[in-house]
Amino acid sequence: MILQWVVESVARERLDRFVGETIFTPLGLKNLYFNDLATDRHQAEYAATECCPWRGMLLKGAVHDDNAFAMGGIAGHAGLFGTARDVYGLLATLLAVYQGRQQTSIFRPAIVRTFLDRLPNAERTLGFDAPAATGASCGRYVSQKSVGHLGFTGTSFWMDLERSIIIILLTNRVHPSRDNIRIRAFRPVLHDAVMKGILKTNRCG
Repeated sequence: MILQWVVESVARERLDRFVGETIFTPLGLKNLYFNDLATDRHQAEYAATECCPWRGMLLKGAVHDDNAFAMGGIAGHAGLFGTARDVYGLLATLLAVYQGRQQTSIFRPAIVRTFLDRLPNAERTLGFDAPAATGASCGRYVSQKSVGHLGFTGTSFWMDLERSIIIILLTNRVHPSRDNIRIRAFRPVLHDAVMKGILKTNRCG
């Protein structure tokens, strides 16, 4: 949230407009955006999340995070909507810049590496999670040089920087209630299955 305010202060425009104009549009990511609560988007495009008790409604197309909701849907820590294709497009660009395979005026390689390289003696990087020693949501087969992020509603990604593998999961596990926590067991099973399939295919090739 503080980083959002820094960006908006420097850029002199709201976060959603800044990232839209400088990152998403140049990369051709038309389905990656923040949902301004003052804007009426077509709800049919979205999977429903929680029946929110304090808002008294089923959330559909509105940011789920309470703080982001109070901020109008535009926040630095939550509220980004998108398709798996466009989430992949953003992550693939970051990965290519990190590995030195792509040059772009949007991301500086040194800054990308600063946010993706693992911090000393920590299970995270400056910008993302890193594989935990035990009970990691990324499963058992991604390399230690991986980064990820978990969303409360059931979204997540893990990106193996060593093997160039990106796994994206978009679910609405809080529908109809956040009491459903089975995704904690599901995430590592999914990632293990994907990684085993890829690694087996590579060995056969």
